[in-house]
Amino acid sequence: MAATLLALAAATLVPLGLHMASAYADDGVAACNAHTAASGAGCGSIVNDFLHHFEHAGPIVPWLNFLPGLFGVLFAAPLVLEFEHGTFRLAWTQSVTRRRWLAVKLLTIFVSGMLATFALTELMTWWREPLDQLQGRMEPNVFDFEGIVPYAYTFFALSLVIALGVFTRRMIVSVTGGLLVFFTLRIGIQSFVREHYVSAVKVVWSPGTAGPRNLDRSWSLVSGPSDAHGHPLPSPNQILPTCMTAPKQQIEHCLRAHHVFNVAVYQPASRFWLFQGIEAGIFAGLAVSLLLASAWWLKHRLA
Repeated sequence: MAATLLALAAATLVPLGLHMASAYADDGVAACNAHTAASGAGCGSIVNDFLHHFEHAGPIVPWLNFLPGLFGVLFAAPLVLEFEHGTFRLAWTQSVTRRRWLAVKLLTIFVSGMLATFALTELMTWWREPLDQLQGRMEPNVFDFEGIVPYAYTFFALSLVIALGVFTRRMIVSVTGGLLVFFTLRIGIQSFVREHYVSAVKVVWSPGTAGPRNLDRSWSLVSGPSDAHGHPLPSPNQILPTCMTAPKQQIEHCLRAHHVFNVAVYQPASRFWLFQGIEAGIFAGLAVSLLLASAWWLKHRLA
């Protein structure tokens, strides 16, 4: 079943990835991006046309967030069934020791889960390579599939389902409870916690001057018009339409006259691996805690 899920993901992403890589090279986006990085000059129209052409691929990615949780269910399910049916007691009466029995089971489960995650991560990293060159890897739906955090997600999902199986010895409770807790924690951290791992950078600049570099590759939290201190404008709906309808050469003068600035609050692209380490540590730490609690319960309550 895990192989089938990966095959379906590959069948969707591989043709699109080949087309996107071809367009990235043939339409001059790669050369434009290299020129921009070297000289600081922009090639906005070429890049925007490329991104607009492939924006329909965006809704595909969030659905793949289910896969690490499903890997946890699929690979941990056989062990949970042993706890539910009590067949683990029969294994314990054979020549194999309990510690060796559990070690072999867990090794098989976690190696299988990590291999499946490796396949998913490599697929996503290859597919997104042109987009990563333009947009970076800090945006949530990119961050979640690259680097080391996908392995931590799967490690946590496997440990969670196994722990619930040991504690309750019920397959339905383990599967539904594991998926519910996994996605609640994942969404909660992504939506409310991750942006606070390190204080965000805040930059305010006046119209007509250069803003922060590599902003398009960073994780933008807040951006738009502001006052000189970066606070939202009291009445932007009145000021902006007035200035934007002025002749092109007078727009910047109008914005300055009304004390309109630009503000950006963001997490820089350079923090990608720092954030990866923090989030992977959170999920790996929870996974280890669950496994230790399961081992204790298995030894003292199911002996």
